[in-house]
Amino acid sequence: MRRLGKFWCLSGREKRFLCEASILLAFSNTCVKYIAFKHIERFLRADWNEGVYGCIDREQEIRIVRRSISRAANILPWKSLCLPRSIAEFIMLRRRGIPAVMFAGVRLCGASSLHAHAWVDTDLEMNDEGSEKSNLTTVLRIGAGAADR
Repeated sequence: MRRLGKFWCLSGREKRFLCEASILLAFSNTCVKYIAFKHIERFLRADWNEGVYGCIDREQEIRIVRRSISRAANILPWKSLCLPRSIAEFIMLRRRGIPAVMFAGVRLCGASSLHAHAWVDTDLEMNDEGSEKSNLTTVLRIGAGAADR
């Protein structure tokens, strides 16, 4: 009941973002489990909306997209790992014409353990070398930031 009350307190825009994030997160979770990644990668590499974003506040859009993905992951009854979250975030950002890049990286942990992580960066944060992701070796990069164009 408390979650429903929180949902009704959101603005109309945030409700739409949350619904979109929930649908995309459910869809990306299903795709990651049942579809070969080469097909997912081909879909993600397709041309996306290159819309003009001069009239929107990109930082605010990015913040709302990330908050919506996080809220949707908390609401849904299964655990959403980083890859489905990154796919959903990448799709939401690119649909709005915001340049984004999805990465997947790995690093060795111990003698025989491998740690993998997926994340999305926008052109506003591409050169953040001090992040936790800087010690991962990038094995996949999809998309292009504004600096790459």
